[in-house]
Amino acid sequence: MLHFTCDLCGQQVGDQRFVARLEVYPAYDPELITEEDLDADHLQEIAEIVEQMELTGESPLDDCGTKKFRFDLCPSCQKRFVKDPLAKHSFNRMNFSEN
Repeated sequence: MLHFTCDLCGQQVGDQRFVARLEVYPAYDPELITEEDLDADHLQEIAEIVEQMELTGESPLDDCGTKKFRFDLCPSCQKRFVKDPLAKHSFNRMNFSEN
């Protein structure tokens, strides 16, 4: 038998479990592509990128792929997640004194 724990609070989830799926991918606006972009010869630019990759071993496109996440949530965390999916209001704001 499978046992699930909430990925937010860590509590064991009973019969009522919620799944949150998140997909992050690069956005593009086809309207921003101009005729000049399509007509340009990008061979030199590609050669420079490949040369840089050979020198550093890093690709500038490493983080450009689609990332998918899946989270199991208990009922109470599901309610909080639906109200604030990016947790913008959940972070405690730190107030530092002016020294």
